[in-house]
Amino acid sequence: MEEKNKDIKDENKKVETKSDVKKEEAKFKKADKKETKKLTKEANKKEKKNDDGKKKAWIPTVIAVVIVLLIAGILTTMIITSSAPKKSLDSLLTNLKAGDFEKAQQYLDEKMDFATEDLDGEAQRLLFDKLEWKIGKVTENEDDTATIEVEITTKDFKTIVNNYMQKALEAVKGAITGGGSTESFSSQDFEKYFIDELKNEEIQTTTINTTINAIKQDKSWKIVSGEELVNALLPGLNETINSLS
Repeated sequence: MEEKNKDIKDENKKVETKSDVKKEEAKFKKADKKETKKLTKEANKKEKKNDDGKKKAWIPTVIAVVIVLLIAGILTTMIITSSAPKKSLDSLLTNLKAGDFEKAQQYLDEKMDFATEDLDGEAQRLLFDKLEWKIGKVTENEDDTATIEVEITTKDFKTIVNNYMQKALEAVKGAITGGGSTESFSSQDFEKYFIDELKNEEIQTTTINTTINAIKQDKSWKIVSGEELVNALLPGLNETINSLS
């Protein structure tokens, strides 16, 4: 009987032991699942952080690309504008101011009367050395013509020519009165009187607002060397010449 009870107790112990083992296994499995879930969550969080970092890293690159494209667009616009009538007029006036008549002719539709080889280098340099300009509205037409509104400031050539003529006449009159002749005067002598007036700091400048015409020739814009341009560059000259005539 005692042995039987002992066997029952042993059997009960085994059952309790198995139950405890199962409980421990379940406990460990639950803990393992919790730990696995925690690790997975942390991994996902880290991966998301890395993705956000990659996305943020792209932002400066995208901005840089946009800026480059904008700059390229601006430069392209500048290049296109450089072949426009405005650029041709600006180049013409720049070269005239520098006394480079030969280069200035490249921007004219035909040779101008004042751009003559009769004037020496000094006279050419002094002719437009006070030249200033402000280019305004430019209107391009469908027939390959254009109009350019411009404000031009330069020497008062009416005064220059009047002073020159007075000096020249006085010199000739003095030579005749002194028993000489006009043959004693050379073209260089008369040019000297003209250069002296171009150098004369007492000569005032005058400003004219006018509209200059341009025409497209062989895909290049040329400034029309008409009366408007001459009157703007040599204000008062035609008026004085006409009065002398």
